[in-house]
Amino acid sequence: MARGSSAYQARIEKLFINASVKNYPKNQLIYYAGDELAQIYLIKEGYVKAYTILNSGDMRTIFLLGPGDIFPIDFSTTMDWHNYKVKYFYQALTDVKLQYLPVDSFKNTVEASTENMSTYMAYMSASNAAIMKQLEVMKSKKAINKVLMLLPYLITKFGEQIRPNAYRLKIKLSHQEIADLSGVTRETTTTLVKQLEKRGILQQIKGRLIIYTKRRRKQARKKPY
Repeated sequence: MARGSSAYQARIEKLFINASVKNYPKNQLIYYAGDELAQIYLIKEGYVKAYTILNSGDMRTIFLLGPGDIFPIDFSTTMDWHNYKVKYFYQALTDVKLQYLPVDSFKNTVEASTENMSTYMAYMSASNAAIMKQLEVMKSKKAINKVLMLLPYLITKFGEQIRPNAYRLKIKLSHQEIADLSGVTRETTTTLVKQLEKRGILQQIKGRLIIYTKRRRKQARKKPY
């Protein structure tokens, strides 16, 4: 969830210097909600989604993770090394390549030096800040504003610049996943995506979104509608 400089990323990777590597195909579950904390993962390639299942039986995406992210992320806020049950399902959103360490090995690495502890604490701080920004998205009263506020997060997480003020997402996101992340219904999300397409803020090509940032900023400055 945290992004930073190459030097910072090198410090993160140092925590996993003795890690093993495992590949998961798209849609495979990596952790089940309720699992005991056994391993800590670092994403090297691909994307992972964390989701929960509501009492209604519906699935709700909580957040998305990409290269450089550590998970379980909910564990990172508690550091309860030995009495923790994983809160969410973690599923490969694409084919993924992961580095992993047994929880005791990761604990020993983090606690081995003040530099390692500082690196992990910095990661947790950045992760918490990202979560707070996502919560701010959901606090908006207008559904259209929630989706508009989500777009910069999607660019930061998945965007690749294809021309000035235009970013294409590297992965396909369903309307349900966008709805979950912005806190609106899927039906409303579908309607809003169409509206934003008409306004030239979004474009969908082969299931992947292109976001036009200059037009998004212009729309965000307008009064809610």
